[in-house]
Amino acid sequence: MYFAILWKNPEISMTELQLVQAKEISYPKKGIVIFDTKYKELLPQLGWIIKAGTVVKEKDLQELLADVKIIWIQNEANGKHLKRTVGIRRYKLVDIFHTDREIKNKGKEIINLENGLYGIVEHYQDIELYEAIDFGKPGRSMQMGMMPAKLTHIMINIWLKNIIENWKLKIENCIIYDPFVGSWTTWLLANHLWYDFMGSDIKTKYFEQNIDRWKTTNFYTPDKELRVFTHDILAPRAWPQPKDIFGDKIPNLIVTEWWLWPIIRTGISKEDMQEAQKEVIKMYEGFIIQIHNLFFSQPEKPIMIFTIPIYPENNYIETELIDLITTLNNTKTLKQRSISSISEIYQRENQNIGRKIMIIQ
Repeated sequence: MYFAILWKNPEISMTELQLVQAKEISYPKKGIVIFDTKYKELLPQLGWIIKAGTVVKEKDLQELLADVKIIWIQNEANGKHLKRTVGIRRYKLVDIFHTDREIKNKGKEIINLENGLYGIVEHYQDIELYEAIDFGKPGRSMQMGMMPAKLTHIMINIWLKNIIENWKLKIENCIIYDPFVGSWTTWLLANHLWYDFMGSDIKTKYFEQNIDRWKTTNFYTPDKELRVFTHDILAPRAWPQPKDIFGDKIPNLIVTEWWLWPIIRTGISKEDMQEAQKEVIKMYEGFIIQIHNLFFSQPEKPIMIFTIPIYPENNYIETELIDLITTLNNTKTLKQRSISSISEIYQRENQNIGRKIMIIQ
């Protein structure tokens, strides 16, 4: 059995946990899940999970921790109990949501689960990776999409779940496309995760700055295909065939986020908020129609996973997009498309706008 510490958005965390096809799920404590899986090698892939590892019985801790010099535990009482019963020599206290580098590099962290069961932490959320992407980019602009790397990670994993379930493709042969590539968050993460990538935008000036720096980091994966082209996906025209843009390789997944424009400030009127949504809807509908037209004749259309802005009130972007997909499905198409979402909202502190993950497949 295995366990995971969920991030502050438990529904999003559980959606990503489907990547490992978790079963026999139980919740011993708030924010903790115990499960079984036959895909344990994918646990390090989870981005929305703070910690994960193996579940063991208390009686087995003595043997498992015999050579460990420092044990990290969540409270004093439990530390003293294990020192007395299991014979651990030294322990330190750590918050259950803490992912400090020292914990990962020294000793072992164990978590008291329930009824004599403990979790031995084996995988931590890769904070260093997300910091390198979100804050280390030399080329970035507030006028572009600023999708967090962690959010991009969960969006890719939502799609990867379908690959593992159906075994249609090998991961190393999958291509991700971002038509609003902006400051290249999607490519940086896709490259680290071993995906080929295609990126386009009306401006690609930040590409050279970001790719040169990325190649100097430990996160860079060489020999993965990268295609970059300047392109306005919202331009009012369609291409005769996808090969006119992508050549002989069609993307399997489209992951993107538009600029969450216009900026919504505290105190904005309902009327101005509605006008803001109208502008955003025009962009979203235009993009979806263009992608629909582009891949209309393809038997296997790429799955689209993207975010939409969620306003403080009077939201109707999602409803409009559902109506659009219904309309497109009523045209002659080779494959009906479905649209769904994760109901939980991703929103950082002190932000007026949240994000909702949408999936078209």
